[in-house]
Amino acid sequence: MSYTSEDIKKASELFFYLLDKKIVPSSDVLANEYYENNAISEIVKNMAEEGGLTVLSTRQNLHLVSRGEGSIFATTYTQMKEKYNKLYRKKHFYLANIIICVFLSEIDRDNDIFFKYEDSGISYYKLEELITNTLDSWKKRSEKEDSFSKEFAIAIDEIYYLWTVEMSHSKELKDKAGFSLSSQTRLGFIHEALKPLVQENLIIALEEENRIIPKYELYERLENLYHGGDRYEEIQELIKYKKEDEDAKTI
Repeated sequence: MSYTSEDIKKASELFFYLLDKKIVPSSDVLANEYYENNAISEIVKNMAEEGGLTVLSTRQNLHLVSRGEGSIFATTYTQMKEKYNKLYRKKHFYLANIIICVFLSEIDRDNDIFFKYEDSGISYYKLEELITNTLDSWKKRSEKEDSFSKEFAIAIDEIYYLWTVEMSHSKELKDKAGFSLSSQTRLGFIHEALKPLVQENLIIALEEENRIIPKYELYERLENLYHGGDRYEEIQELIKYKKEDEDAKTI
């Protein structure tokens, strides 16, 4: 396909706009060009491909996301530490990823649950409980299965100690408007771990109201990017295993 100079100009403008915004509504004038002009969409896809990026187009939004590997925009632990200085050591980075996975597991449900969470969100305290239960389950499984930690590439002993011993329970502030955001506390670290989702405009974190509200754009990412990913599905199965184990005990 041959492209006109006008196509290249508009596509470049859209690509760098996406690079800045990460998510652009389909109703946006620039985004509309992507949907309506095949030449522009092809150029944008090619530019994204060269940088190790992927363009996700849904009915409501355009997303520009980095591939986990082979991307000049992929984030390493060192880069994350520079941006989020509370990720002191690699085990903090690993714990932050697990926190995100537990959060995604809780909201990655059917449409009825989706609308429920869109309306009220998930409390920080509920998420803390889910994380604790998950790590407790993995720790017990690791003690029974010598290969558990190695097989699933999870440094469970380090992460478990960090969460249960090094991090203290958060206390509600005196005026009852939120809780301590110290990263040495569990709720404070949850808040820190979820910052990438906040900055990607995928969730709204209202610590003063003790709520984390997933946005519609996050469900688009789940449907179009995370579902079917080997590592995502593997971790979700591990979290699901914990839930099934709890259900069996209840019965």
